[in-house]
Amino acid sequence: MKNKLKKFKWKDLEYRNQKIMKLIPEDVKTILDIGSKGDIFKRRYQTTTLDIIEEADIKQDLNKIQKLNLKDNSFDIVVMNQILEHLPYVEEIIKEAKRVSKKYIFVGLPNELTYGFRIRFLIGNPAWKGYQPYFHKHFFTIEEIEKFMINFFGGYKKKEYLFACSGAKIFPRYIKDFCANNFPSLCAKEVYYLIDLDKKNKNEKI
Repeated sequence: MKNKLKKFKWKDLEYRNQKIMKLIPEDVKTILDIGSKGDIFKRRYQTTTLDIIEEADIKQDLNKIQKLNLKDNSFDIVVMNQILEHLPYVEEIIKEAKRVSKKYIFVGLPNELTYGFRIRFLIGNPAWKGYQPYFHKHFFTIEEIEKFMINFFGGYKKKEYLFACSGAKIFPRYIKDFCANNFPSLCAKEVYYLIDLDKKNKNEKI
């Protein structure tokens, strides 16, 4: 039984990683991965990580300081996957991401109202419990995610929905993709975006 659970967990992670990698353009060689260990990218790209953890290449607490000690246009793409929702304010780090990126920005945000979260809330077991310094500071739904992307980036080039709802690890991928793409409010736990930085949105004020 344990081996089967590990197999399902690995397949679920592989499914997520493929969704992410699908959005990385072919001309990318260097990556700044903000708020993550960069494991998914290190085998294929020259990857620099920035996070509060000790293992990060650049150790920085973005809750305190968001100015990046990096030169303009230092990386082909800046990745901010499942990190912006953890920050009390995001204006400066988004501006900095645009500054240090040559070409692209990748953003991943969570949908807080999938059917799994709704059921947990109804039975009195919500995901949000009390004061947690590094937990989510912002409550995103699919609609609010779209508004966020338009507001801060003016739009995006590509988008991928990730189906990752409770109790569905055994579903085949075509069912996951069908549900996530057709019923994202209920079935897409995460949304990934690729922003193609042109001169207009790279230099616009936030």
